[in-house]
Amino acid sequence: MKQGIIIAHGPLGAALIEAAKSIMGSDEGLYPISVTDMSVHEIESRLNAMIDEPRTDVEGIIIMACLRGGSSWNVSAALIKDKPTVRLVSGCNLAMVLSFLINRNSLTIDELVQKMHQEASQGITVFHG
Repeated sequence: MKQGIIIAHGPLGAALIEAAKSIMGSDEGLYPISVTDMSVHEIESRLNAMIDEPRTDVEGIIIMACLRGGSSWNVSAALIKDKPTVRLVSGCNLAMVLSFLINRNSLTIDELVQKMHQEASQGITVFHG
């Protein structure tokens, strides 16, 4: 199984997980980290603990950051440099989280990241009524 971590500002991560659970019925292996009022050191410590001590059945970890270039992204990018089974994506939205939950057991970690990126991007549309 692949584990997912949503690292975001405010309650965004927990809210995305709650919404995905209401649609899918499960949020197993998906965890939020809110960086609100956390120092860079605190973010690093919390994220490092989750990355370095996954459950024994975890074959890879995908970190979904709310914003590229923010503290969530910067700390995550620095921490995963020497971790070959961890990936980082930004622009986390509900389509991305659902794609993770639906496809995580049938795709390799790299295929899963590509699928998540594709489906998250397709979910962004402009409607001119």
